[in-house]
Amino acid sequence: MNKIIKTIITLSIILSSLSTTFAEEWYLEKLLDLNYWVEQYNLNLSNINYIYFWDDKYNRIYNELKTVDSLLKNGFMKQYRNWDFEYYQINWIIINYNNFIYHTNQFLFFIKLKEQNNNYVELDSAIINSSKNMKSSYNKVKNITRWY
Repeated sequence: MNKIIKTIITLSIILSSLSTTFAEEWYLEKLLDLNYWVEQYNLNLSNINYIYFWDDKYNRIYNELKTVDSLLKNGFMKQYRNWDFEYYQINWIIINYNNFIYHTNQFLFFIKLKEQNNNYVELDSAIINSSKNMKSSYNKVKNITRWY
């Protein structure tokens, strides 16, 4: 802990003596390589809501979507930390990723409603529409990041 504090103080003295200033505070974190992963919070990324299903096949779908979400998020966060994206790409990724999570949550919510009461025929079209929107948003993020 003492070494970390000394390193931070030394780097702050060195960086403050430079004539150029760094406009982004994440630059110092990148130099120190602290691996705090605070970018996920700074980027305001959404999360899949927890939903429990009575039927095991729906729980498997939920777990697979959580796995896809973590792979997608870890993939573009790794690229983000390597500075592989331009500013406009980061904005598009955030927008489409949050859309993916929104439509995933809608999809799971509609499945839960359908599981509770199978008589609602309107839920079938809502499930299909949210599934299409979820896949579309996922593909947009995947195409921007080009990693998966």
